[in-house]
Order: sequence, then C-alpha cells, then structure tokens
Amino acid sequence: MLANIIIMALILGYCAYIIYKNVKNAKEGKHMGCSGCSGNCGSCGGCSGAAFNKSTAQSSKKRLK
Repeated sequence: MLANIIIMALILGYCAYIIYKNVKNAKEGKHMGCSGCSGNCGSCGGCSGAAFNKSTAQSSKKRLK
C-alpha cells in the first residue's frame, strides 16, 4: 500500500515537472523539438527547418534595430 502511494507520488511529480518545463520553454520561445517526425517526412519540415526559421527571425530583429 505504501509502495503504491510512493510510486504514484513519483509519477505525478514527474508529470508536473514535464508540464512545468513545457510551459517555461513555451514562454521563452524555445523550440520544443520534433515530435513524431524524423525530419525526413517533408510534411513537418524537420528540426532543421525550425532552427532555420528561428535564426532568420532573430537576424531580422537585429536588422530592424
């Protein structure tokens, strides 16, 4: 009984940690990674496309200043 409670507390704590990290990264505008796509499918653009878009956006901001 006590072991089940400890296991559930660990699982819930880990879930809370994952949610916290996702919210924090979303607020900071960090790329969350490719979910379910190897980058070769073409429909999602892959991680390299997202990194390219981020660097392009940052260089555009610098030029506007």
